[in-house]
Amino acid sequence: MPRRPPTGLGKAGRALWRDVADEHDLDPVQRVLLVEACRMVDRLDTLHAVLSGEPAVWERLLAGAELPAGSAVVVYVDGVLRAANSTADTLKKTLASLRLPNKSGRRPRRRPPRGVYVAGGR
Repeated sequence: MPRRPPTGLGKAGRALWRDVADEHDLDPVQRVLLVEACRMVDRLDTLHAVLSGEPAVWERLLAGAELPAGSAVVVYVDGVLRAANSTADTLKKTLASLRLPNKSGRRPRRRPPRGVYVAGGR
């Protein structure tokens, strides 16, 4: 497996790639899942920056806007916390689906999808 991170990943995504790729031999499906997990980690960093109000993020949002002197810009950010929570949950599930072995070499067991729940427990 290529140990170099895929192009386009940010700092956190590259770090996750190196940590996992250096430690495990992944099959093609696991590599795809790892790439997506790395992208999610980078996305979470960006969402965190938006939620924290870091000026570098907001300045990029407004870059190139020519505003008359003395005018104000109001930016409303809706759904960022929801997106961050959803991305974190999806990241957790993606990392679990990699089924990486623990320090003793044991992999988590495969669990089949659950069936449909029916009222009354039938």
